[in-house]
Amino acid sequence: MTGSRDLETLEQRAYQSSFSDGIIDVFVGVSLAWIGFAWIWLPDLAGIAGVFPAVFVTSMLALRKRTVESRGGYVKWSAPRRKWERRNYAAILTAGVALLLVGVATFIVVDQSSGDNDVVGLLMPGLLAWLLALVAIGLGFLMATWRLFAYAGVLAVAGVVTVWAAAGPGWPILGSGIVVAAIGITLLARFLRDNPVIETS
Repeated sequence: MTGSRDLETLEQRAYQSSFSDGIIDVFVGVSLAWIGFAWIWLPDLAGIAGVFPAVFVTSMLALRKRTVESRGGYVKWSAPRRKWERRNYAAILTAGVALLLVGVATFIVVDQSSGDNDVVGLLMPGLLAWLLALVAIGLGFLMATWRLFAYAGVLAVAGVVTVWAAAGPGWPILGSGIVVAAIGITLLARFLRDNPVIETS
């Protein structure tokens, strides 16, 4: 039993460290920046801006294979871990989609029924950022990657600043995306520096 628990502990540590290379941060940051950019400057595409992450994830997986796995190898998690991962990621994805639908529905209802002085209407520009902050918190618990909580804080603060500045809802998403992508690029550059490819003869 003790040996089994030790293996579980080792796997948990390895699982946590598997997110330290910065790839997930680059993916999230670039995706957020694109959604914010589209919301601000390409409003006709704002409705389908969320399709980009689904397409971009393929490029990120290829990048991870070429850069991270070529240095650190590929880890196949145990069957219980894979089952746990599928179940919880499905729950986070469902919750994220539900929150997004709630946000869009709220936008529509408020836009049709309230005036500019309505408190809910004034808070609306920050709503999307706050909803995404909740998703980041969920992912932080799931992945045990504590910097995701910091990203949730960035999104939450960006939403507050947006409401205070009476700016559009795309700005906090764009700004937060740039911050997250910059951190991801820094982490990835550090990983590549600390884990050079060893030439074999």
